[in-house]
Amino acid sequence: MNADGQGLAGVSDASPAEVVGVYDGWVSTYDTDVLSWGYDVPGRLASVIAAAGATNGDVLDAGCGTGLAGLALDAVGVASVIGADFSPESINAARQRGVYRELHVIDLSQPLPFTSQRFLAVVCAGVFSYLTDPDTVLREFLRVVRRGGPVVFTQRVNLWERREMDAVLQRLADETRCTVDVSPPRPYLPGHGEFDDGVYDVTLTAS
Repeated sequence: MNADGQGLAGVSDASPAEVVGVYDGWVSTYDTDVLSWGYDVPGRLASVIAAAGATNGDVLDAGCGTGLAGLALDAVGVASVIGADFSPESINAARQRGVYRELHVIDLSQPLPFTSQRFLAVVCAGVFSYLTDPDTVLREFLRVVRRGGPVVFTQRVNLWERREMDAVLQRLADETRCTVDVSPPRPYLPGHGEFDDGVYDVTLTAS
């Protein structure tokens, strides 16, 4: 990725170690950069959590990065935000926000170190670009969320077919693990030329 953010879209094909390197090295300008590109995903997903009434307890911010989603969750009244991210430097930045009750360095592609049904909700903003096995990740999210709780995430439109998202979501619904709601395409980084297609906002409600 160049200093102006060009090449960011291609990071979705990078190895986990390369992704960590990108985000560890981007911490100092990350917030300024993405906000200048029109990034409003954290607020959109936090509004879903608020509408679901999932605020009076632990909410997992999975892939919390520097904490923009944590700020959005705090702003809608979430009582306890638990953050997790693969980038240690991003976790350090998120800690400075003062909105997280706990922060964990976690690889979301591996089993989560949380008890089943711990969370009222799970939010995962702008992270599924880097998760090549969404089926496994979503099953873990559904394991750690309480019945009736929302799992809210985004997936880029131009990665939807490559990640076989229709098939993944259909399997979860057929197994009665959750109900599924997928939005029309919505903005992701509208000021960044590599992301004109936008993202789908997805809400799974655990059964």
